[in-house]
Amino acid sequence: MHASVRLLLAVLLASGSLGAFAATGADSSKPYARDPAQPIDQAYTAQILKFTTDPSFNSPLTDYLPASINVPTPEKVLGHIAGAPDYLPRVAEVHRYFRELAAASPRVKVFTIGKSEEGREMIAVAIADENLLAGLDANKARLARLADPRSIGMDDAVADQLVAQSTPVYYITGTIHSTETGSPTALMELAYRLAVDEAPYIRHIRSHVITLITPIVEVDGRERMVDRYNWHLAHPGENYPPLLYWGHYVAHDNNRDAMAMTLNLTRNVADTYVGWHAQVLHDLHESVPFLYDNTVGDGPYNAWIDPILTGEWQQLGWDNVQQLTRLGMPGVFTHGDFDTWSPGYLMFIAAMHNGISRLYETFGNDGADTVQRILDPSDYQRTWYKPNPPLPTVLWSQRDNNNYQQTGLLAALHYFSDNGQLFLKNFYLKSKRSIEKPQEAGPAAYVFPADDRRTGSRAQLLRIMQLQHAEVSRLTAPVTVTSPKQDDDKKKAGTRTFPAGSYLVRMDQPYSRIADALLDRQYWSPKDPQQHPYDDTAWSMGDLFDVQVVRVTDTAILKAPMEPVGQPIAVPQGLPAIDMPAAKLPRIALMHTWLDTQTEGWWRMALDRLHVPYSYISTQDVAKAGDLRAKYDVILFAPVGGASMQQIVEGLPMWGNPMPWKTTALTPNLGHIDATDDIRPGLGASGLAHLRQFVQAGGLLVTAEDTAKFAIDAGLAPGVFVTPSTKLKVVGSVLQAKFVDRRSPIAAGYERDELALYSAAGQSFSVSSLVTGDHGLPNAKDYQRPTGRGGPHDADTPEGRSSVAAPALPDVKPWQPLPLNAEQTRNNPWVIPADRRPRVILRYADAKNLLIAGLLDGGDEMAERAAVVDAHYGKGHVLLFASNPIWRGETIGSYPLVFNAIVNFDRLDTPPAQP
Repeated sequence: MHASVRLLLAVLLASGSLGAFAATGADSSKPYARDPAQPIDQAYTAQILKFTTDPSFNSPLTDYLPASINVPTPEKVLGHIAGAPDYLPRVAEVHRYFRELAAASPRVKVFTIGKSEEGREMIAVAIADENLLAGLDANKARLARLADPRSIGMDDAVADQLVAQSTPVYYITGTIHSTETGSPTALMELAYRLAVDEAPYIRHIRSHVITLITPIVEVDGRERMVDRYNWHLAHPGENYPPLLYWGHYVAHDNNRDAMAMTLNLTRNVADTYVGWHAQVLHDLHESVPFLYDNTVGDGPYNAWIDPILTGEWQQLGWDNVQQLTRLGMPGVFTHGDFDTWSPGYLMFIAAMHNGISRLYETFGNDGADTVQRILDPSDYQRTWYKPNPPLPTVLWSQRDNNNYQQTGLLAALHYFSDNGQLFLKNFYLKSKRSIEKPQEAGPAAYVFPADDRRTGSRAQLLRIMQLQHAEVSRLTAPVTVTSPKQDDDKKKAGTRTFPAGSYLVRMDQPYSRIADALLDRQYWSPKDPQQHPYDDTAWSMGDLFDVQVVRVTDTAILKAPMEPVGQPIAVPQGLPAIDMPAAKLPRIALMHTWLDTQTEGWWRMALDRLHVPYSYISTQDVAKAGDLRAKYDVILFAPVGGASMQQIVEGLPMWGNPMPWKTTALTPNLGHIDATDDIRPGLGASGLAHLRQFVQAGGLLVTAEDTAKFAIDAGLAPGVFVTPSTKLKVVGSVLQAKFVDRRSPIAAGYERDELALYSAAGQSFSVSSLVTGDHGLPNAKDYQRPTGRGGPHDADTPEGRSSVAAPALPDVKPWQPLPLNAEQTRNNPWVIPADRRPRVILRYADAKNLLIAGLLDGGDEMAERAAVVDAHYGKGHVLLFASNPIWRGETIGSYPLVFNAIVNFDRLDTPPAQP
């Protein structure tokens, strides 16, 4: 038995925690009883009971509030209790409360952890006994040694001493998703309870755990959400706009950024989690009734986590359900359809850094209204994992939500306080096993060869490794390593030499798992029991960045001469960061709809980060514009997110009231990125006409995914069609593409014939020399000989006359148009002139080589089909991407396709490559 496993078993047995339902340490017949000597804030408590819509939605932990002479309650600072109806506090109010709490209580400290893209502060609040807070720095130092067992010589005995002397840190984050509004008030009241309450249950938490809280993660989005809610309150009975902008760039996808680390909020939370060496990162969300603790979730689990973590998930998740079920609270469960595969979620920062990731989904109302809710049958049906399901219909309030959040967190914190030594030992063991990775599961390292010419992309990927707190090294001399034999036995074991200057990410380091997870490839079986992946199934960053990343299993590389890279790796600014030639940029516009701004936000970020000047316009602006070509050379129409042509053109239904998105006294934080008096109108017929005129006059329109389909359906890409499919299944996979037309300026700078592309759902194109398409045209692939003489491959010969050979039917590849004969072109107005026909720049690989990483089933339906097409329309061009080339900061390798097109917008008519 491995020494680490023996140690883990010993700790489990010693703590009495072997199994999913460990003892909570609450032996009293009334474990949640409050301190009878401590007075209650009667007025506050009365409001808790008033705003709770059903007694079963409350618990003995939250049905009262202890009184304090010196420490302010949320009501005293904000004028409202936590969870009060019709009120959402702003960021400044939430932060002010925590600072007043810290000023009044020696059990609370507030720390600034960074700023948002718009300059708003993010904070972390530590709550514990006075003596624990006084020793924060010493505790951090001890936890740092457990986090890096190399610092103690991998000595388990020393680790045991540190565990005994240390206090675990439980980090809670709220409101990363701005429409999920309850966490700030729940966390304010939770902090007050932890600081003030003298109940034995709470004192036990306070003396055994340091609770760390970031009440609002997405601070920019919170301000906009409060504005939107206040507009709703001021216009009762009217429709109010969706929250179109959350953070400065992205909305819901801010919880998919824990891989590429592009957002300030992700970096701030990661730095805080790692800096405090916390054991848990518990992220609060609100979309499922009544409390879904998806700590357990569903498979498949991420392939790079330590197996110890899966046991911790079961242990914590099931205990939480048990405790709240004992309290009589309906609708609490932990098994669900959320697979724990992707490392992109904020909470997963902990899982990838030897901690424990946790996430709650409670029931929110998109504001602070008290609303009669009608649930779906799937929500209230009883199952094996949901024996006490939510109610089918319920009057639900923000206070109900806060009760569930606080009760769940207090039960989790108490369990953690009972088993803190176990989780600290696990924290150490996971860190130790991460360092032992080269000798156990492997690999030994990932190498970025020095002779890779994609220096800008390589620097960006290495910088991500550093932002993930992974150590990066650089070879100071060449090294030769053994390459293992390939699984298919076609390649024998050999050697490879890496030159001096090559970068390495060693796997014998505490945070090897995050580097391994991001740089390795992923495979999701089409036969996996989980048939509905929750998010992307692949993200292999070396492929998506189009840089050489070599997985080395030979541990000899760890002994090679190298030096640590201590300073942040510099990423070149501007277009050279993606290896683009210097050029005078044309006039660029990025066009968005008022349906959704989520996906185009990643494009906006890319333009800003590369310092590319552009105008930000909406489809409504285009509808009102006159001569677009007089203003712009290029219009980028990034994906909307599953929008149809009708939705893009028509917008939202025009019945009902106008829904403004603009800066007013009531909504001071709306309208700064873009504004409109009414979000409902779409592009309209006039806007579509203006786009046609723009391209006809020589402009370039760049489209991707649904906007590419829009361009096709609108007739802006003659001869291009979305390939139909019936059995194809792709869910956020990395697929192999091949260049078809290397003469196009769009392909400039790429050295290899292959390029990895991210594909959300497997979209591809077919091209034709006819506006009406190739359907019905005879071709060799579809031809079947009629009944007659001879075998299946012989020609039939009519009797009574001489045989006349039939012309050979065209046999083309899937990405090619069928050639037209004289009969098909005679007096046919649908024939596209030869110099106006669509050019295929990239096509997908054959079915056998199509999948690089992720999930692919039925791939023959898209294999060898066109992936990037340059279509002609009038004097201009429409560039169509079947995939999204700019996605979550993870697809740096395909960025140059977009920027090559931009800088060469007026030089795209080079003669196409010959087939």
